[in-house]
Parts: sequence; structure tokens; C-alpha cells
Amino acid sequence: MKRSLLQTLLIGMVVLTGTAMADEMKSFSPEFMSKLNQSKQIYVATERKNGARSTAVPVWFGVIDNAIWFATLPDNHKAKRVKRGSPMYISVEGKDGPFIKAKAEIVQDGAMAERLGEIYARKYWIAWLGMFRPSRKKIETGKNLLLRLTPLP
Repeated sequence: MKRSLLQTLLIGMVVLTGTAMADEMKSFSPEFMSKLNQSKQIYVATERKNGARSTAVPVWFGVIDNAIWFATLPDNHKAKRVKRGSPMYISVEGKDGPFIKAKAEIVQDGAMAERLGEIYARKYWIAWLGMFRPSRKKIETGKNLLLRLTPLP
């Protein structure tokens, strides 16, 4: 069966709309996003091999494109567990939670590190001075890892 150009375009639009809707469904709740916008730090924990949640630690973060981003050292427990496939538990209310579970992935993107560094500079005075700020160089040399947290489906 041969499709007309119009039919092909309509099918393409349906597929793109479905993809966009799927992306919209994968966003954090408005309540959680509101809390993020008011927070200077979040508390994150990972899942140990035995399934237990690790101790939550505070991290600086930025929100870019409906995802939470932060940089970390490549040899810490968070990084090792994310490399192994651990989800991330996030709390905006403190080390004792409540937590939401998110997908965590390591992203090697120097340009994104620069964007996150700009957010840090606006949000944290010491980052404005150039300290503790993600950068392209730190990501590309492996000094830091960039983590992206997104809602689980």
C-alpha cells in the first residue's frame, strides 16, 4: 500500500506529538519543582548492592530542561553506584526525606557543564568567585562527573 505525502506527514506528526507527550509525562511534579526552585541544596542518596538506601548527603544543583543536574567526583560512592545502575533518591526537605526516586545517569557534556556552572555562579556566591563550579575542562578531563536526574517512568 502506497501512502500519500499527506498521510506520511500526518503519521509523522502523530509520532512527534506522542514523543512530546511522553517527554512531558516524565517531568517532576509541580509541587516538587516549586520546592526545588526555592532550595539551595538537595539531599541525595543512592542504592547499595544490598538494596538499602545510602546516607543522604547535601549537594548543590541546577535545574535544566526538566532535569536536576549536579557535578561530583568520579571516585565517590554516588558515582560508583550510578555507574552500576543505582537510582538516585532526592529530598528537598533534608537528609531524612521524604525522598523521591529518580533515574540517574552520567553525562559527558562539557557544554552542559558550562550551563550548570552559570547556574551555580548565580545561586552560590563562592561559585561566582570561581570555586566549586562545574566546567567543561573538569568534565572533559575526568576531574568531575556530571549527573542528570530525571523522573522514573
